[in-house]
Amino acid sequence: MTKKKSKKRSASNSAAPPEPIPLFVDRCAWSRLLGEALDKIGANYIAHHQRFAPDAPDEEWLAAAGREAWIVLTRDKHIRRRPTEFEAFREHNVIVFVLAAGNASAAETADLVTRLYDKIQRLAAQIKPPVMYSVTRSGVSKPIKFK
Repeated sequence: MTKKKSKKRSASNSAAPPEPIPLFVDRCAWSRLLGEALDKIGANYIAHHQRFAPDAPDEEWLAAAGREAWIVLTRDKHIRRRPTEFEAFREHNVIVFVLAAGNASAAETADLVTRLYDKIQRLAAQIKPPVMYSVTRSGVSKPIKFK
């Protein structure tokens, strides 16, 4: 007597992968090459210029990022040092990835972000905001600790 295999898929196999969290690319991290690279991998992203004026205060888009549950990608490492921006980051529970790859070119930045996109998505889905990470050429750091 042979045992019949169930045709029903197991719960672990039938669950659809989670929808990617939108990545908000700040004006200082944006480049045409980054947009093209994100399009090529099918990333879910919003560029700063698509939703905000070029001179919009950081507090404005940080509040929107928190409200909309976007992952923020920026080069602005000073957010944590400017009181009003840091308060907006904390108050609105934002997840921020700061590109700290020094003087990386637009092409190098595009390569770095697309290479780490899945990792950024996994981390963002698992962590409780507010949280900030540093992204270097070698990868994503542990969360930055604040006083």
